[in-house]
This record gives sequence, C-alpha cells and structure tokens, in this order.
Amino acid sequence: MAVSRLFEILYYLVDHKQTTAKELAEYFEVSVRTIYRDLDRLLVAGIPINTVQGNNGGISIDENFVVEKTVFNPQEQKQILTAIQTIEHLQGTNQNALVTKLTAMFDQEQRDWIEVDFSTWHKANNLNHKFYLLKEAVFNNRIVEFNYVNSYGENSKRKVLPNKLFFKSNTWYLQGYCLIKTDYRIFKLTRINDLVLTSDVFNEKIKFPPVITSYDNHFMMKKVKLKFNKNLGNVVFDEFNKDEILLDQGGNYIVETDVFDNYWLISFILSFGSQIEIIEPIDLKEKLLDEIEKIKKIYK
Repeated sequence: MAVSRLFEILYYLVDHKQTTAKELAEYFEVSVRTIYRDLDRLLVAGIPINTVQGNNGGISIDENFVVEKTVFNPQEQKQILTAIQTIEHLQGTNQNALVTKLTAMFDQEQRDWIEVDFSTWHKANNLNHKFYLLKEAVFNNRIVEFNYVNSYGENSKRKVLPNKLFFKSNTWYLQGYCLIKTDYRIFKLTRINDLVLTSDVFNEKIKFPPVITSYDNHFMMKKVKLKFNKNLGNVVFDEFNKDEILLDQGGNYIVETDVFDNYWLISFILSFGSQIEIIEPIDLKEKLLDEIEKIKKIYK
C-alpha cells in the first residue's frame, strides 16, 4: 500500500542515512520507477530528501531532519495507528512492521484491538476468498462472473462490473453493474458462488449510483406486529432495533416493525415454531396458515 510504504521509506532513510533507488526497490519489492515516484511525493510533502549522482552518490535525508512526533497530537497518533491496523485486517495486508515502528516513534502502547473473521460460527466458508478476490476486482476494474441465488431462491449466471464492497446488518454486499440484467444491482456475498475474476477490464470513469441504505423506498415493505416468547430475547435484540421492542406484562417481547414482504418473512416466522405469534396483519396470519397446511401435506 503506497501510504504505508512512504512511512517505511522515510523510516528507512532516517535509519540508514544513505542508500540507492535500487536498494530501496529491492527492499520494498517494487520497481525503481515506483521508488522515484514515492520520493517525489515525500519531497512535495516537505521532507528534505537529497539525491546525488555518481559513484559515491545516492539518496539521503537531511542529517538535521528528525521525524517530529509532535506534528501529530496524541489523539491523531492513535487514529493513525488504528487506521493502519484496520486496513491490515480488512485488506489482508501485513502492516505489523509499520505499526511497530510508528508505535515506538509515537511512544504509544500497541493495542491488538481488532480481529476480522469472515467465517461463521457453525461452519467454515470461503467468504475470505470471495472478499479478497472482489477487492482485487474493485481496485483493478476487473469484471467478475459468478452464479447468484436471489432472495426468491432463483439461481442465475451473472457478469458484473464491481464498484464497491459494503457492510450492512452483519452482512457483506457487492454493488456493481450487472451486464446480464443491464442494471445496477446489489449482491449478498454469501449467495455468490463459483466466483471468477476475469481478465476483462472496464472503464473506471463509470458513475455508479449511491448504495441503497434502506429497503423502504426500493422494495415492498409490510408493517407487522409480532409477539416473541420471553426466552427469545437474544434473537429479538439481534434482529430488531430497541425502539421497535416492547415488553408485555408477561415479559414477552412485542415487536412492531417494517419488513421486506416476501417468502423470507414466512420462513423467518416458521423458524421459531410456537415461540412466536403474529398479532397483525390478518393476511400474514392467513399466509402462515396456508404454508403450515402445505407442510402438513408433505408429512402425511
């Protein structure tokens, strides 16, 4: 990552006094051309870097230069360290050496405060692989192909121009333009299968619409009132906002909320068996009874 490399180059120059572009390129495993671009960025930032041609020449930093930690106040120092640690976990990059050096320079305690694990508790999955493959596609404007299962259980082939990954309601999503549906779509990562990063590149200047942050203005919603058994507090507070939850006299949970009106709602209610009751609306009760009758026929 370019920003972390700039910090490392600066630290390297302070520590080694004098070096060459070739040595820096080998150390950081990049091209000499990239090193010169990084040095130009440091010069623009006001870092006094000297370059001397010839046999005894090389790249050095002004001997009077000191990385002044007071440029950043204590709160800013913590924010820098936090940002680098977060990037390390989300992007799968190893910034531990950089964090260690900046921690020493800032005289801050190094806190191992974040751990990002994309797997679920009940089984191993390949969400890590999907995430990093899609990150690669987004950063390099690479078209991806995959099979996708939508909210109705329908499986279809997709070819997508990826725009961004975003996290909402405990789930990772991909926003992109689907070349099959010729429209902007959002895909749930857990429903993406057989993901392939193609060699096709698209124009990075494509203007994607804002990510949908609420179902309200985009899908049919239904207002429901549900009664959950008092033993289901963990589920209730996992699924609903606190201001949607009330307690009745018996300690049971009464939830009033707007939900996505499709088969998911019926399956969600069925998953709690006799521990949940539909108070309203009436038509939802009727749909549930119809589904129960279908289930009964299967087991006759």
